[in-house]
Amino acid sequence: MQEKRSVRNSIVFIGGTLLGILLVLIPFNFNGTVDTVLFYYLKLLINQFNAQLRFIIMVLMILSAVGSLYDAIVKPKFIRNNKILKNILSTSPFYIVNRFLGALICVLVYFKIGPEFIISADTGSSMFGLATQLSVLVPFMLLLQTFILECGAMEFLGELIGFVVKPIFKISEMGAVSIISAWVGPGNAAILATQNLFEEGYYTVKEAAIIGSQFSTSSVGWIVLVSSVFGIMDHFVPLFLVITLVGVIVAMVGVRIPPISNYPDTYVDGSTTSPVVKEENVNQSKLTYAYNQALKRADKVTLKNFTSKINNMLFYVMWLQPIIVCWGTLALITSIYTPILQWISYPIELILNAANISEPAASASAIMSGFADNYLPVILGKDIVSVESRFIIAAMSILQIVFMSEIASLLTSTKVVKSFKDVLMVFIVRTFIALPFVILCVKLLGLS
Repeated sequence: MQEKRSVRNSIVFIGGTLLGILLVLIPFNFNGTVDTVLFYYLKLLINQFNAQLRFIIMVLMILSAVGSLYDAIVKPKFIRNNKILKNILSTSPFYIVNRFLGALICVLVYFKIGPEFIISADTGSSMFGLATQLSVLVPFMLLLQTFILECGAMEFLGELIGFVVKPIFKISEMGAVSIISAWVGPGNAAILATQNLFEEGYYTVKEAAIIGSQFSTSSVGWIVLVSSVFGIMDHFVPLFLVITLVGVIVAMVGVRIPPISNYPDTYVDGSTTSPVVKEENVNQSKLTYAYNQALKRADKVTLKNFTSKINNMLFYVMWLQPIIVCWGTLALITSIYTPILQWISYPIELILNAANISEPAASASAIMSGFADNYLPVILGKDIVSVESRFIIAAMSILQIVFMSEIASLLTSTKVVKSFKDVLMVFIVRTFIALPFVILCVKLLGLS
């Protein structure tokens, strides 16, 4: 019986991981179009049913706005006592306003009414189109990347490289699994998981802040998505390698300077010793132990691992999309009709100019817009001609990590990072450390 269980777990670990990689990560050439299997066929679906999907997304955004206002005023038990509904509809007045603005923009664009600066192809119409596309692509990405994240691959890799994380990132060996999960999985899930592990006594205050602020990217699937929309899918492998290499360098620096270096190395109970007894590898080789840990994780995989993602899928469409449309449209209007974003991004423009990067002003604005939302750089930079510039913007949109529409808000609300000031400092530090290294890598790659 035990042998059958072991075979079953090996199939889940190896087969599940390979299936996820095949569907979500590996780019193929489809009649001259380079894309992953998942995104290629989903895009065909979107193109075929675009009108119907636009209407559905508009209705969902309206429901999101009205539902959140109803929840805030009435506080009904059927919402507050339901985990999914509470997660989607219970929010602050600030985000309720964001939802109404996002829904209003979609209504104006859909019916082609209202001021031109809101509904034009360069502003609201662009955001509504992207929202429609992302509302299909992202939920399926969240679902199918479960094969990569929860079938044992994270545990396998974490055990193999755990010994290097302490000297490099100043975090305990068991943090390797969380670091990898945060780097290739959804950032919001990584932050919540890190908070839970901190509260259970696995991590210190500083370790939780390090994982949340230095590694909580928007997932490997998101990098594929950005590459696909940006038209650089044929450069996905070098992009991912650059993001990983520069990400390691930025994290090495980030954990050694303020604000993160100022956080205490104390556990949830205030002590300097972990209250948790950790399992130790006594007599197995590192590879054998890593494989066995992967099988233990695979043993826990059930259909629930996939059905539980419905919450995050709905959260993305009904919670985040209205906010992304709202902030994205405002950012586009600000970028096109005012000089504000140009002023803020001027230091970045100087760096790009010095490095002889094409279209430095537009690229700099795109890069600095990442603090509002990690997809805004793609929106603002998608019409840039130079592959070199788009590659830099794509890499920076991932490496900046903290953005107000999700990760920054989550870091402060969970107290993983103490304050908004610290989040802003992390964004600035990561941006100015990462950019020169990204530019250097792009020059070495010879992109044009």
